[in-house]
Amino acid sequence: MRLLLSFLFVLISFRGWSQTDSTVGSNYPVLTTYERHYAMATVSLGFIDYYRHNYTLPSGFEKSNTSGFTPFYAKLEYGLYKHISIGVTFSYDAFIYNYKQDYTGNNVPFTRYRTDNARIFGGGLTVFYHLQKYIHIKHLDPFAGVGVSLNNLRYGSYPMGDSTGVKFDHIVTPYLKAGARYYLSGKCSLFGDIGFDKQSIFSLGFSCRFSPRKP
Repeated sequence: MRLLLSFLFVLISFRGWSQTDSTVGSNYPVLTTYERHYAMATVSLGFIDYYRHNYTLPSGFEKSNTSGFTPFYAKLEYGLYKHISIGVTFSYDAFIYNYKQDYTGNNVPFTRYRTDNARIFGGGLTVFYHLQKYIHIKHLDPFAGVGVSLNNLRYGSYPMGDSTGVKFDHIVTPYLKAGARYYLSGKCSLFGDIGFDKQSIFSLGFSCRFSPRKP
């Protein structure tokens, strides 16, 4: 809850700052959609976490509740061509998975409660095609992205046989998402996307455009 409130506060502050954005003293025009040769930095929060909802346990273990943070994304893009940009993506996810183990000792049934601290770091490369040529909405930059991501997973107490242990996984997954930016000014935009990267179904955040190449 605190993370969500902090995120909303950032969005409100970001909205207020964007309204004061001005072109006075600038040699570049205010742009309200995608343009090549501009860099775009994006941060967002993911929702509907794949790894949390698909945590599997072997026989003898039973699922319980899950707690933790929502996935965090950071992305840096550069506009290579009129409709194509390339981006480097980063992600981080952390959650605590509670479960119990039923077993028998000295002919007496026991239940042992366990906790697994999971950490997931991801990074990848994606190509985005910007669709403003086909979708004409003022200030909107719709796009579709295709790429690949490497997710590095660490489980602190994963069920292994009748016991638990540290487990590492390295999984290569496709990145298939569509989304849009809505520009509040020449520099700032709200961001959202939806699709598949094996960490969340959709994410919401904001972007900042900077460092244009001089003509």
